[in-house]
Amino acid sequence: MNALDIGIILLFIAYSVYSGLRNREAASRGLEDYFLAGRSLPGWKAGLSMAATQFAADTPLLVTGIIAVSGIFALWQMWIYALAFLLMGFVLASHWRRANVITDAELTEIRYGGGRALALRGFKAVYFGTIFNCVVLAWVFFAASRIAEPFLFWNAWLPAWLFGPFVSLVQAVGLNLSSAAAGTDLAIILSANNLISVLAILLVTTFYSATGGLRSVVDTDVVQIFIMFGATLIFAVIVFMKAGGVSGIHAGLKSIYAAGALGRAPPWPAARRRPSAPGPRSG
Repeated sequence: MNALDIGIILLFIAYSVYSGLRNREAASRGLEDYFLAGRSLPGWKAGLSMAATQFAADTPLLVTGIIAVSGIFALWQMWIYALAFLLMGFVLASHWRRANVITDAELTEIRYGGGRALALRGFKAVYFGTIFNCVVLAWVFFAASRIAEPFLFWNAWLPAWLFGPFVSLVQAVGLNLSSAAAGTDLAIILSANNLISVLAILLVTTFYSATGGLRSVVDTDVVQIFIMFGATLIFAVIVFMKAGGVSGIHAGLKSIYAAGALGRAPPWPAARRRPSAPGPRSG
């Protein structure tokens, strides 16, 4: 990373901490202010926050993998999120608001009475609060470690006395958080680096979420999505130019698939046999 990358990261961390401290008084007024921002969020902020949440660390890896294996057409699988969020926003949100609840567990208690509602709330608490959330956090942190690995070299930045305990912890637990082969010296160093990166992300996120509540979460989400959109646009332009434009990308894809890469049959020979009629979509 260069000075610009480090500067952007430090500025965002500083803003996150500031947002948590700025909103802590409002968030401490009650449960509604903490969990729902006092029901005062404008629609554009809530929408951008939801979009930023879907653009988590695992999303670029998932989308890239789907396109690489099945083609860009396979992204139809993502339409479910657009439909679900539109349904929630324009159909269900008003009913949820009238119910005057904070969590879906409260809604369950209102909708279903008696002991069955209690059992359902208990199941939802265990399943969503523990199993589901832990699995989601695991794959998000796993993706974050893969993204951080080529950029955050804590072993080169931290003194040996501070970096050493993380290396010892990784060795003692037998933890491999890296893309390198398990048991190698490189895997140990990279795993220690990734462990520090994940802990740093967790520390900053926990701080502004715990102090500022939903207001701070949404504020940081809005900043994140503008950074992501801007950086993605710049990156796309650079890749497009480096690849030689449309013709260069097309030629590169031909050379990849002609070699039978990614386990797919090359679609071009069939298309060449009938140049006047386009063949079936391959992905």
